[in-house]
Amino acid sequence: MPSKNLRTSLRLPLPLKARALLFFSACALAACGAWARVGQVQSDANSTRERRVGTSVSNRNENAVGANSGAANPETMGRGVTETNSPMAFGQPRAALFFTALEQAMRSRGMRVEDACPREDAVASRILREYGAIFMATQSVRVPPVCMFTSEVEVARFQTDAQPVSAIVGGTRIELQRAAMDALVAAREDAARQGLTITPRGGSEAARRSFQDTVRLWNSRFFPALEYWRGRGRLSAEEVNHLRALPIHDQVAGVLRLEDRGIFFSRDFSKSILYSVAAPGASQHISMLALDVAEFGNARVRRILAAHGWFQTVKSDMPHFTFLGLNESELPSRGLRQVTVDGQLFWIPNVANE
Repeated sequence: MPSKNLRTSLRLPLPLKARALLFFSACALAACGAWARVGQVQSDANSTRERRVGTSVSNRNENAVGANSGAANPETMGRGVTETNSPMAFGQPRAALFFTALEQAMRSRGMRVEDACPREDAVASRILREYGAIFMATQSVRVPPVCMFTSEVEVARFQTDAQPVSAIVGGTRIELQRAAMDALVAAREDAARQGLTITPRGGSEAARRSFQDTVRLWNSRFFPALEYWRGRGRLSAEEVNHLRALPIHDQVAGVLRLEDRGIFFSRDFSKSILYSVAAPGASQHISMLALDVAEFGNARVRRILAAHGWFQTVKSDMPHFTFLGLNESELPSRGLRQVTVDGQLFWIPNVANE
C-alpha cells in the first residue's frame, strides 16, 4: 500500500501542460476508435454488397443460358430483347470496350481497323457494330480482311486462302474452316452422347456462302419490302425505282437510312434487315466461320455449341452461330457483351459507351 505522503501527492493537481496533454491524448484515442468503427461498418457493407452482386450475377447468367424459347420461326422472334452488361464473376477478366479490343486483335494479325472497316464509311461502321464479333475469333482461323466484300472475285480469293474442309453433316454437305469444322464435329459427338443432334438449317448454304448467295438473300428481303412500303404510301414509285438502281453499297446505305425512319426491311417488316439477312458481301458465312443450326431452339444444344467455341453473335438471328474458338469466360475481355433475346443469349460488340 502506498504511503500517506504518496497518496497525498497523487491527489495534488497536475501542472497545466500535463493536463492539456492528457486531454488531447484522450480526444485522439476517441477519434481513432470512431474512425475504426466507421471503417468496419463500410467494410461490412462492401462485403455484403459483393456477396449480393455475386449471387445476382450468377443467377442471371444461369437463367439466360438455360432458357429455351421453343420458337419455330426465327423471323417472328426478336421482340423480347434484354440488354445487360457481360456477367463477370469475381476473379474473371474485366470487360473491355469493343473498339479497344478490336485494335489489339487486328494488330496481332498484322491488320488495321481503318483498312478493313473505315470509320468514315457509315455502312462499314454499322456492319462492324452488328457483325464485328467475328474479328475476335481465335488465331487458328482466318478472319475477313474487310467488313464488306465487293465482288465474287474477292470472296473466292479469301475462301481459297482460308482452305476450307467439307463434311456431310445431317445428310448435308457443308464447308467450314478446319478449326470450325473440328469443333462442330466434337460438339455433335457430345450431343449424340446426350441423345441430341446438331444439324445444318437450310441446306449447304447453312455454312459457306458465295458473294452471289448474299446478294440473292438480300434481294429476298429488299424487293418485297420495297413493294410493301410503296403499297402503304411510305415510299413513292420514284423512290423505289431509285433504290433498285443503286450500286449495292449505296443501296445498303439507303435501306439503313430508311430504317432510321421506321421503314424496316426484315421479312416481317418489324426490325432491321441486318437482323434478318446480311448485307451483300458482309455475311459471316463468307468467312466459313458461321453455321445456321436447325436445333437452335434447344437450350442444351446451345450450351454444347458454346462449350466448343460456337456462339450466337448476330442479335435476333436465332439459328445463326459463329465460331470464335474461345471460352465463354474470355468473351467480355474481347470486347463482347451479353444480350438476351427471347430467352437466347447473344454475344455482341460492346459499343454501348463508345
